[in-house]
Amino acid sequence: MTTTTTKKKRVSKRNKAAWRKHCDITDVEAYLEDQRLEERLGKFEEKANEELFIIDTAGDEKKEQKVEDKPNVKQLSLKQKKRAQLAETPKCFEVLLPASKVPDPNAKRNHVNPAGTKPTALSKVSDKRKYEKGTLAKRVELIKKNKKIAYEKKKKSKSVRQTFDKNLWGDDVPEAKGIPATLCGEFISPEAQLHNVPTTKRLRPKPALPKTVVTRAAVELPHPGVSYNPSFQEHQELLQEVVKHEQVMMRKEAHLHRVTTGMFSRVTQQEKEKQWREEMSAGLPLPHKPEDDKDEQPSDNEYRAINPPVQNKKKDHKARRKQKERLAEKERLKREKIDKKKITDIYKLRKLKAAVVEKEKKQVVLREKRQKKKEEVAEKATPALNAIKPKPREPDFVDPKDLSGDLRTVRHSTNLLRERYESLQHRGALAAAKIMMKKRRKVKSYFKPGHKVTDSDVQKVIDKASGKVTKASRKNGLGTVLRSAGKR
Repeated sequence: MTTTTTKKKRVSKRNKAAWRKHCDITDVEAYLEDQRLEERLGKFEEKANEELFIIDTAGDEKKEQKVEDKPNVKQLSLKQKKRAQLAETPKCFEVLLPASKVPDPNAKRNHVNPAGTKPTALSKVSDKRKYEKGTLAKRVELIKKNKKIAYEKKKKSKSVRQTFDKNLWGDDVPEAKGIPATLCGEFISPEAQLHNVPTTKRLRPKPALPKTVVTRAAVELPHPGVSYNPSFQEHQELLQEVVKHEQVMMRKEAHLHRVTTGMFSRVTQQEKEKQWREEMSAGLPLPHKPEDDKDEQPSDNEYRAINPPVQNKKKDHKARRKQKERLAEKERLKREKIDKKKITDIYKLRKLKAAVVEKEKKQVVLREKRQKKKEEVAEKATPALNAIKPKPREPDFVDPKDLSGDLRTVRHSTNLLRERYESLQHRGALAAAKIMMKKRRKVKSYFKPGHKVTDSDVQKVIDKASGKVTKASRKNGLGTVLRSAGKR
């Protein structure tokens, strides 16, 4: 008995996998494949029979005759082959050529320029600004100058040498290596000669000094109040400057204290333990005390809830109507307030316009002041030779008690060497640097046991470690017991 399998009539096709499984599309794929082949190679109906078929009438005899009667063709040279390949398309550009023979559906296609070729409105405005400032003219001049330099360099490299005074065999002579004539001798070794060669050609050239070094004075004139015998008025002016400087420094210090240490409140150890106990015992049942039983009232063994039950009392029609009326009245008053504000704003337009004009005038004045101040700061600013800025100058001041009026008894308040060093940094001749302090190495002390060590010595070491060493024990021979790790 044979069983025949029949295909299901109704199958779920709710996704692509089901469509591919239960639909036969081989004929569609074959048709599309033939169509793609015709697009690549062309249609067979349009091609001539000579292109598709060849009529062979001679057979094998013609092939043998061709091999025997092969003419002597002169082989092309490598240069001729390369010249013949110039007309061909390079292999690297064959990928860019269209491989399909499908014609363009839009024969009259407009040419589209690539992005960036057409000037935009923003680029036109920027070009106009550059033209007004003169940057475009400078760029053109720079391009011409660079072209001229490149042309002269190329011309110089191609120029033929006219003088023939070079000694081709004189490279090994000491004078050719830059060694002075005074060191050229048979008693001086070549190592000593090369050691004394001038290093100007091997070292990197020193950069030119900044402009600020030339423009600024090497020694700035101090304030007249710094003199050993100043007038009262000049001394008071200097005193006011020092006071202002100290006030600024005090404000900065107070600000740092406020935003760092002042933000945190200090608590005692007892308060800290109390807070920790409260945080750790949060949510835990409190311990039962016998005093709490006295406060409790006698119960009648009846269960009573802590929170009494709430009754779901419904609102009647009157309460709901009153509620709607209150909401409507509230909305009406809100709308009236908004409409009234619109009317008052219309009358305020003139005043608002005057306020805007006044504000713009103030902004123009402030902008000019800021620009002027910025130029002054840029004129006095030190050149940025590195990331570290030089330390600002501290105002020099002599206390009225120290004023003597005589140069022999005057006290020095500043260090001349440090002042000159800081002056070079402020003028831009030297790069500013940070003072790097090395940390002292912590030397560990240890106990070195020995056969001469007694119990009293061990007790002294324990007392010293716990901070109970007396002056008398220090004077004793405790140094023999303690040894420094660095002096081992």
